[in-house]
Amino acid sequence: MPGLRFGPEFDPEQYELLEFHHRGGEAEVWRAVRTGHSGLKELVAAKIMLERDPSEVRRWLGRWDDVSHNAHRLGVTDLVVPSFLLGPSPHRPGTVPTGALLGYQISPWVEGVPLHTWARSQRGGPAAVAEVLARLCRIVDELHRKRWVHRDISPANVLVDAQNQVKLIDLTFLAPLDHTLTVAVFTPGHVPPEAEQVGGFPTTAKDLFAVGTLARTLLLPDHGRLDHRLAAEQARAELLAAGYGEELTRWACEPLAREPDRRPAPLGPWVARGRELLRAHRPVARTAGLAVLPDRAGRPLLVAAGADGTALAGPGRAGHRPPAGQGPGAVRELTAGLAGRQGELVLCAEDRGGTLWVGTAAGWWEAARGVSGLAGAVNSAGEMTVWTAAGGALRTYRWAPGLTLTGQELPGCPADRVLAAVEERAGSWLVLVEHRDRVLSWRPGSGEPPVPLGASGRSGASGSAGAAGPAGALRAGALARTSAGPQAATLHQDGTVQLHTLGATGPAAEIGDGEPVLGVAMAGHRGGPTIALAGAGGVRLRLPPGGTSRRPRWWRPTLRPATRVALTVGDDWRLCLAAVVEGELQCWQEDAAYRWQAVELPDQG
Repeated sequence: MPGLRFGPEFDPEQYELLEFHHRGGEAEVWRAVRTGHSGLKELVAAKIMLERDPSEVRRWLGRWDDVSHNAHRLGVTDLVVPSFLLGPSPHRPGTVPTGALLGYQISPWVEGVPLHTWARSQRGGPAAVAEVLARLCRIVDELHRKRWVHRDISPANVLVDAQNQVKLIDLTFLAPLDHTLTVAVFTPGHVPPEAEQVGGFPTTAKDLFAVGTLARTLLLPDHGRLDHRLAAEQARAELLAAGYGEELTRWACEPLAREPDRRPAPLGPWVARGRELLRAHRPVARTAGLAVLPDRAGRPLLVAAGADGTALAGPGRAGHRPPAGQGPGAVRELTAGLAGRQGELVLCAEDRGGTLWVGTAAGWWEAARGVSGLAGAVNSAGEMTVWTAAGGALRTYRWAPGLTLTGQELPGCPADRVLAAVEERAGSWLVLVEHRDRVLSWRPGSGEPPVPLGASGRSGASGSAGAAGPAGALRAGALARTSAGPQAATLHQDGTVQLHTLGATGPAAEIGDGEPVLGVAMAGHRGGPTIALAGAGGVRLRLPPGGTSRRPRWWRPTLRPATRVALTVGDDWRLCLAAVVEGELQCWQEDAAYRWQAVELPDQG
């Protein structure tokens, strides 16, 4: 309780509790003020041990005293060194304290926030992330050069202030490399696959792995806990899905290597490479999800989502509003539809923490956590149907006005991320997923096994991924029905796009003219698939051959840089195209004669 006093037995009111900070493990932490014998006051962080057994208290106090002595002797800059005392329980001023003595760890108060809190609120972008990470690595390297290890590096034990200065705190488990361990430490999400053993020797590899988990925290502040058993694989998939490039992703995963001797040591050269990569990185566009829906009159309704929530635009937005209330924060993927007889707008969004949200006029609610990838549409029965992956399996969710959201796990197809989905005929879907190093297509309920892209017929999931390349190198995918059968487009991290005919054995065709692509969309339409590409060179539309020509036609509605693109076919068979062009929404639609016209967009809301 604020206002209570504590201190050593000879001065039990030397410290006053000001504000509770947090509780974890064996102690709780308070902001407190110490009044010195000269009357000088100073702010401190007081860690109050919750253990009441006198023998345990004295054992921990002995450990802490050793830690304080050793840390002072090491003299590592920005390592916050505590002191320790044994005293009565916190009590009201002027009262006689009773009860067992408690152990207190006292550290200088640092005007900073834990690293994960800083990562969620910082506005300095990649450059600030590089600066903070470099300062942390400098502290860890200096500690390792002196042959000591921290052993408990986690976001809560790294404080960052308003000037991006870094302090490493909580030295409870500080240990020299040449002394056997008397206690093992396990902080979920931040320890390597190899476990510490009492009686064994500590290693620098544990600290190196923890720095890797903190690099992930800085780059993906909204993501959940890392599975230490598959740390590099999980982080790689998350970073690529968040829009980080292949080289930057590979660098960030180096400290998370399963083999300890493959982790970079010292960290200085590693973080220097990362600083250059982060400085060259261009942040993901604030609009991460885009959908376009023709209303009953054929007017386009645009739905955009990203770091700023969701917004509607276009002449088709009349009568529709985005879901009210607290919804997803930063959106990573979005799909939308007009469900039921009345065409009620329903949004499905995956946030950057891997939570699936469903939003309607009634508001937002969470449908699932730990998902990866999102695709779907309103099916022939008027139900919004979406597909996602969670726990390595494919899942589907359905919703319609007046009905409860229902979910189902489909064990017939392993899936790490869903790329695309299309309803081929009433009630029959085709889904495109990533699984490890393969891209698979699957028809749920067909009794057929999933088929890798580049394989044909019944080859099953054990075949080669063919031209699709490794799953980790993919940025996005798209599917469409055509007269020649379903086709898929895969967008790779290097900006290339390949077109695949599902079930065919021939190689995939690379489309485009060499310009790197950032976004892809696809629709089955008339003589073949129509494919929309977005990139630095603008928006390009690949149309099926027309007239006597057998070559696809290309149309560029704008040459201004674009980052996202969406494409759909209305009930009247007119195509509608939407794009994020230099941060702004733009839209084009075919007229009655199938000639493209720009669509004026009223103010967004």
